[in-house]
Amino acid sequence: MAEAGYVQILRESLEKKVDILSKIKEENLRQRDILMDDQASPEQFQETVDHKEVWIDELNALDDGFQLVFERVKEIFEQNKVKYKSEIRQMKAMIRQITDDTAQIRGQEQENYKLAQLKFAGVKQQAQKIRKSQSAVSQYYKSMNGPEHADAQFLDKTK
Repeated sequence: MAEAGYVQILRESLEKKVDILSKIKEENLRQRDILMDDQASPEQFQETVDHKEVWIDELNALDDGFQLVFERVKEIFEQNKVKYKSEIRQMKAMIRQITDDTAQIRGQEQENYKLAQLKFAGVKQQAQKIRKSQSAVSQYYKSMNGPEHADAQFLDKTK
């Protein structure tokens, strides 16, 4: 494959990575909204996790492919810096954007993690309250219907 073809592959790989990171940032915002919504279901949250998992797999594949191609072209870039100056500049700009997006995603993930902890702690408390109230109701029914319970009796004191 010609040198220009390798350069194009590297550039397209970086462009795809920028696009995928943008999708992940949007999905993180959606996750935040779901975590803040008391009416949201766990299935909605899981759907966002599934989307992100697919995109992360794509990112890993892109990284692996980029690294393989870059290893082949690295020497060519070093020998022909002037010839590929504009392509190198464009790729450096995309790499800076990728780095910025990655940092932003990490921040979003930390925020969402904290929100998830709060939400799941609230769910756990609700579950405990439900168990306690069910236990109280069960105890009440046992005491009312148990064998040691005698029906109310009327005592007539008039003679």
